[in-house]
This record gives sequence, C-alpha cells and structure tokens, in this order.
Amino acid sequence: MKNYIYIGDNEKVLKLKKSKLKNSVDIIYIDPPYNTALKKSYKDSEYSNGSWREMMFPRLKLSLDILSDSGVIFISIDDNQLASLKIMCDEIFGEDNFLGIFITKQAQRSNSKHINITHEYIVGYSKNKKKVPRFERLRIDDLVEGPMIKDIVSKVKREFDSKGLESADKVLKTLIKNYCERFNITWLKNYNRISDDGRVFFGKDLSTPGSPRSVDIPEINLHLEPLPTRGWSSDEKFIQLHKDDRLYFRGERPYEITYLIESKDHVPSILDFYSRQGTNDLNNLGLRDLFDTPKPVELIKYLIKIYPGDSLVVCDFFAGSGTTAQAVLELNEEYNQNHSFILVQSKEELDESTKPYKTAISFNIEPYVSEIMLYRINTFLEKNNLKDIEIIIEEVA
Repeated sequence: MKNYIYIGDNEKVLKLKKSKLKNSVDIIYIDPPYNTALKKSYKDSEYSNGSWREMMFPRLKLSLDILSDSGVIFISIDDNQLASLKIMCDEIFGEDNFLGIFITKQAQRSNSKHINITHEYIVGYSKNKKKVPRFERLRIDDLVEGPMIKDIVSKVKREFDSKGLESADKVLKTLIKNYCERFNITWLKNYNRISDDGRVFFGKDLSTPGSPRSVDIPEINLHLEPLPTRGWSSDEKFIQLHKDDRLYFRGERPYEITYLIESKDHVPSILDFYSRQGTNDLNNLGLRDLFDTPKPVELIKYLIKIYPGDSLVVCDFFAGSGTTAQAVLELNEEYNQNHSFILVQSKEELDESTKPYKTAISFNIEPYVSEIMLYRINTFLEKNNLKDIEIIIEEVA
C-alpha cells in the first residue's frame, strides 16, 4: 500500500498529477478555507465571495477528473460559503449527483447578537450517483445506540450462561420494551431471538417477490414447498447461509440470522462530532496548540466507513494538519483494511502572532502548515509503532 503526500499548491498538483490519478480516487474529503472573520494561524479570510469562487472552482473541477466512477466528495463548510459551494457543485458535478448535507455540531459560541451558530456542514456529491454504493453505518458505532446494543448483548449473554435460554428470553423482552420506550424506536423489536450460544439476533424472512417455486437442495437437506404468492431466495443463497451457519428455522420455515451487533442503518444527516474533538486528537499526540482547527479523526473515519470497501483510495487536497492520514491509518489498524491516502498541502507560512506559530518554533518545526502536517503524521506513526507504512513525499514547485 503506497501513500502519497504532495507539498505544493493544490491546483498545480492536481493538474500535474491528473493523468496519474484519473478515475482512481474513491473518496475525496476537503476542509477548504471558510472565509470567516475569525483570526487563525493560516489563511482563511482573504477571499471576497467572488475570489473564493475563483479559487475553489478550478480545484473542484479537477477533483471530478480524479474521482472513480463511483467516487464521492465530502466538503466541510459553514454558513459563509454554503450557498456558493452548492451552486458551484451543482454546476461541476451536476444537480443529479448531489448526495446530501451532513450537519456537524460545534462548540457553543456567545458572540452573536441573534443566533448562536453551533453547527457546520459537510456537503456530499458524487461523480455518478447511480454507481455510488449504499451508505450504511453499524448501529453499534453510534454514540447513543452503540451503548444500548452493548448493554443488551452483555446482559442477555450473562443471563443465558447462568440461567439458560428461557430466563435470557425474559431479560431480552424487558430490555427491548424499555429501550424502545426510552428512545422512541421500533427497529429493536425485530431483534427478539437468542441463538444456541446466547447471541441476540433477527430472523430475516427468506421469501422474495416473484413466482412461487419449490426448493430442493439435498446437500444441505433443505426441502421447501412453494409459497402461495411469493418465491424463495436463490439456492445459492441458501447454500451460502448454511455454510455460514446463518440459517434459523421457526417450525419448518427458514430465516436468515442477523445478529444485533451487526445491525446497520442508513446514515443520518446530523452527526455527533464536535470541533474540539479534533483538538483533543492533537493533544493526545502531545501536540497541543500546534494547529488551530483540526477536524476530528473520528469524523473522517466515519465518512470513510460509510463507503463500502477495504482498499479505498482517500484524497485530501486541503490536508491541513493531516487528520485524513491519521484516520486512514487508524481504520487500517482497527479493521485490518488496506486503505491508502493522497494528501496535498501547500507550504503555507503561519502567522507569527499566533499560538501555532510559537508552538511550532518551540517544537523546532519550520512554521509552515505542511511541516506541521508532516510532523503530526510522523508523530502518530512513531507513537503507534507503524514503521512499515510506505509514504512517498514529493514537493511540487
């Protein structure tokens, strides 16, 4: 797995590497300048509305070339340029390829006379929406549903091991009732079965729309009569479910086992990630105050995880402090995956009056955003003993 870091102006890099990267990137994530009035160590508010568009348009146009046919782009932005960004993306990617907008939560501010802004956006587009795989997330990864699932699984298994199936079934029914009322949900009611080894599951119906047919598969000893008005799943599916030990019978009717810990859901538009989590990520690496507003690692991991695949190419051409690289590397370690990253960051000098500039000097780092990015990535690699990661660094003049 090769990872690439290009140091230079992102428009120049994308032009020079366009033929190499063409149609190869699965996910682009960028966090461009927001054009805010807040003072930061890097350039964020130097653009008028017109010049911001002039800066962004060619870069977004080039990003279209490097996306794979099923590729997607996620763009962080706030209220200042949301409207302009949406218009540009409609023009470049096409209105039909708009995927939607995530809303992320921000720290409470008290500097507004009217509405305190406690959110930002992540705008999603695709190269060809018809080819984009379904976005799903594991419910166990959710900040609310995850603890609930772990609680149910552990309590039912403990009861099953100590007192048996009948007692565990009573515990499960009580937990389902309480949690459905507490969180006003209904999907949990489907997960009302317990396997022979004490795992909570949902038995999914294996009938399908279509003409009635019989099933006769001697090698797995499965014989099913035709249903009155529906068909059955394919023989191949029944054989695979049998191999995977995923067939469950209620009476003589088969069902597919889906365990509660595997439960998935469509991704919601509101995400529970806060900007301060990105600051904590740096603090955990011992790099406090080295960058103003790093995006949370878990946010970028989330955006990668909702796109199916184990060997995705992820590009970030406003790389900043290198959050995207850390997100990719963490996912590879946690899930034994083989994602790779492409980062682009200019050698942008920090403002001498800011804390990141002074912190960089104290760390003996040249006061450039690109140098902070490299230092952060190297620190992460060293701290996690990831010495064999191949990263190719190239300066583009």
